Amino acid sequence: MPLSSIDQAILAHRTWVVRFQTAIQGVNREAFDLATARDDNLCTLGCWLNSPDSLRLLGDDPHQRIKVLHKTFHEIAGDLAEKINRHDALDELELLLGEFDNLSAQLIQLLRLAKKRIG
Repeated sequence: MPLSSIDQAILAHRTWVVRFQTAIQGVNREAFDLATARDDNLCTLGCWLNSPDSLRLLGDDPHQRIKVLHKTFHEIAGDLAEKINRHDALDELELLLGEFDNLSAQLIQLLRLAKKRIG
């Protein structure tokens, strides 16, 4: 996988995060599929992380750290999606969104550091 694919995975991840943010802000009223939100293997980044190319490109330690963080991110995404679908109170959503955003930022930072180390 070329290094540009890391950028594509980051962009796809950010786009997905924005869907959650706009749902909480009331900009969109989409219902989230909970199984998809919780499954770290279905998104663009997850598919790539499960490929042999990502392990070769990133190396064992960074690859494992990114996979663990990505899995945790999706666990929180599933919880957040459930709250959005139930129309929970905004303060409950915002608390979970803070954790969601923090994990997302950490994930993107690790991917960028890996890309910088490689390229």
